[in-house]
Amino acid sequence: MKTLTFLSSLTAIGVSILGQWLGVLDDSYAVGNAWFVGVLAGLITLLILIDSQVMTKNFIVSLSTISGVLGVGFLYFPAAIINIFLSINLDKKKDLT
Repeated sequence: MKTLTFLSSLTAIGVSILGQWLGVLDDSYAVGNAWFVGVLAGLITLLILIDSQVMTKNFIVSLSTISGVLGVGFLYFPAAIINIFLSINLDKKKDLT
């Protein structure tokens, strides 16, 4: 699960920064830089590494996925797919406990 978490986080941060550098993310529709929301969503994903309840971790993954897609758009979909796999993995862990 740690590898999926780091992969999702690094994918989200990397895609957001790359989208800003290549000019795919234009901040004309929002106040400030929209790419920062994708970076923040990637950092939020790292919060599930803290020992807590599985439901809290599922909420954090869902929050990260929603904020990333709303902030970065279609560029966030690779990280969102990894987050979906991470959420499925957390659901399996919840069923075992």
